[in-house]
This record gives sequence, C-alpha cells and structure tokens, in this order.
Amino acid sequence: MEVNVTRDTGFYGMGSPITLRVDDRKISLGQNQSVTLDIEPPFQMQVTFFWLKSPVYTIAEPTKNYRITMNLLLLQLYPLLFLFTGISAIVIQSILYSLLIVVVIIGFFLFIKNKAYVIKEASDEEF
Repeated sequence: MEVNVTRDTGFYGMGSPITLRVDDRKISLGQNQSVTLDIEPPFQMQVTFFWLKSPVYTIAEPTKNYRITMNLLLLQLYPLLFLFTGISAIVIQSILYSLLIVVVIIGFFLFIKNKAYVIKEASDEEF
C-alpha cells in the first residue's frame, strides 16, 4: 500500500531535516517535503530530531496520507516559557529564583522531549 507522509512543522527547525523511521528504514525529511512509501501493514512510524521524538505509532489500518506536525503544547508553551523567564529574571534578581527557573525549563524539556512531534492522519484535501 502506498502511504504519503508530509512534514509540516512550521518554522521550528525548518533548516534541519528530521528523520522518519518506518519499521527499519530511515528517511530524512526537510520542511514541507513529502515522501511516498510502499509499505504493508502493520508497520511502525516515529519521527526523531536529535533528542526530540514522537511516540512510536503502530499502524494496523493505514490511511493514504499522514502529516508530521509539532506538538501543540510545545508550540504554545515554549515561547511563553522563555519570555516569562527573561522578564522575570530582570524583575526578580535572585540566584535561587534563577536556579528554580532553570529546573523548570529542564523539567519541561524532559516532559516534552518524547512527545515533541505528532504524526496525524491527513485527508486528501489537506494533502
């Protein structure tokens, strides 16, 4: 069965390719790049970019089109976290507060690193 996969991750990491792993194959995808795979179900898909990953998706009944996107939680919280960190560090000038913020950022990274990408089913109109 032919399956189309498109990377649509926005401006985050658009200059660097991500790796799509389908079973034992590795495919490099640039921004807005599509690839057509001829695979038989069931198969597993995962996206990786350095430490950031998607969950491993096991596809038993595939659809024709898939879209790789960034996790919405990451897109919403990442800029706010850094903006809040910068502003609050200027307002509250305490080494303990700064250390707490560093721990919060590391905690957020550890929480989101294995859920940073999402592989969604896409309709023919979206594709």
